[in-house]
Amino acid sequence: MEDLPDLQTTEEGRQYEKNIMLVLNGEKKDYPSYYGGFKIASGNEFIVTSPIDESIRYGIFQEPEEGIMVEAVTAAVKAQSEWAKVPSAERAAYFEAPLANIEARRLFFAAAVTVSTGMVREDAVREVDTLIGIMKSAIEDGKKGSLKPPTGVWAIISAHNSPFAAPVGYAIAAMIAGNSVVMCPSKHCPHPIYLFYNLVEKSSLPGGVLNLVVDRKDFSTEQLANDMRVSGVVATGSGERLEDLMFLQVDDELAFVNEIKGMNPAVVYRPSDMKAAVRDILDSAFAYTGQRPFSCSKVIVTADEQRAFTDKLLEALKGLVVDDPVNDTAFTGPIISREAEKSYMGLLARSSAFVIAKAYPKSDVPDGPYVPLAVLSGLDPEDDLNYMDFGFPLLSIRVVSNLDEAMSELEDTECGLSAGMFSKDAKAIERFKATVDVPLTYINASSRELVPGVYAKVSRFTA
Repeated sequence: MEDLPDLQTTEEGRQYEKNIMLVLNGEKKDYPSYYGGFKIASGNEFIVTSPIDESIRYGIFQEPEEGIMVEAVTAAVKAQSEWAKVPSAERAAYFEAPLANIEARRLFFAAAVTVSTGMVREDAVREVDTLIGIMKSAIEDGKKGSLKPPTGVWAIISAHNSPFAAPVGYAIAAMIAGNSVVMCPSKHCPHPIYLFYNLVEKSSLPGGVLNLVVDRKDFSTEQLANDMRVSGVVATGSGERLEDLMFLQVDDELAFVNEIKGMNPAVVYRPSDMKAAVRDILDSAFAYTGQRPFSCSKVIVTADEQRAFTDKLLEALKGLVVDDPVNDTAFTGPIISREAEKSYMGLLARSSAFVIAKAYPKSDVPDGPYVPLAVLSGLDPEDDLNYMDFGFPLLSIRVVSNLDEAMSELEDTECGLSAGMFSKDAKAIERFKATVDVPLTYINASSRELVPGVYAKVSRFTA
C-alpha cells in the first residue's frame, strides 16, 4: 500500500486518499499508557496492525503492568475533585481547540479510522462527523452553565464498532459535566483515541482528568469496571469483554450506560417498494462488514412477502463488493481481526446448510481478514443466531405467518440499540413502535444512518 492507485471518483475521495497516505507514512510511534498526565511504559510491547493488510503496522503499544489500571483510577479520583470546581464553561473551553482541529482535518481522522478498523470512507467520515456533532452539543451545554453536580470517575470501555465517535463523545460529555475519565479502548484499534488524547494534551487539560490504558489481554477491563471508586461505566460496542459487563454485580450507586450492540432486527410487512426495502436491509446488515453498533443481523419476513423479498435480496447481494476499503468501489472491507475471522468462519461452517447466498471478497484483496457476507434462512427456531448478536456479517431471515408472529419474534430478540420496519401500513408501523423497547427505530430506511453516542449528553453524567 505504499503507492495507492487512483481509484477515487470524487474530489473528497482524492483528498481522503492523500490522508490515507499521511497515516500510512506517518511516524510509527510508541504509545504508552497515560494517567495523571504522565506517560507510563511497561517494557512489554505489542504491535497493532491494520485489518486492511497485515503488513501495515501503525503503532507499538505498551502492555500495562499489574496495577496500572488501579493507578489510573487513583489519578482520576485525585484530579476529579479539583476539576469539578472549575466552572463548566471553562471546562468546555478546553475542548474547543480539539474540536476545531478535528473539523479542519476531518478527512485525516477519517483516514486514521479506516486504517485502524477497515471502514470504507463513507462510514469513516460519518464516524468523524458524528463525533463533531457530539462535541459541539456538549461544549454548548457546558457553556450554558447551571449543570447538576458531577458523579465522580467514569470508566469508558469501547470496542472496534465505533472506535472514535462513541468513546470520545462519551468521554467529552463526562468531562464537561465535571467528571474525570479512564478510557480503555479496543486492543485492535486504539489509535484514533490516542490521536484524541494528543489533542487534549496540547490544550493543557489538567493531568488526571483524562487517563488512557489499552490492554492486549483485556485483563484490565474487569479490573476497571469493578473498581469501587468508579461511579459509572460506559460500555460501547460488541464482543465478549463488553458482554461480560452486562453481568457486573452492581448496586444502585454505579451508573451504567449500555451501548452494547444487539441484533438491530428489521420487520418486512407489506412494503411499498420491495427492491428499496432489500437495498436498505442489505445496507443495514453489511455496512462495515456487519460490525456497526446498528448493524442488522436478523430480518423478520411474513410468509406473503418471503418469495419476493428473497428474490430481490439474492439479486441485490451480487452487487456488494468486498474489497480494500480505500478503494472507492468497495461496499465494505475486512472484519476487525484474524481472531474474529476464525470465529466467524466457524459459525458459517456450523450453519452451512442454511446459507442461501454469499457475497465473496474480490480475489485480489490484500492480506487481511476479508470474509464473505452471508445470508441464512431456515435456521432452527432455537438457534442462537436467531436471537443473539455475534457482531459478524451474518443476516438471518426468519419467516413468520403474520404480523402478530412478527411482533412476538421481535420481543424474543436481543434487539440492542435499534429495530426497524419496512412497510406502507401506518397502523402496523405504529404497532411496531409501541412494541419495541429500543433507543432508536429506523422506518423504511437503512440503519446505517443511525449514529453511535446515543446517550452522550452532558446531563447523562451528572447527579
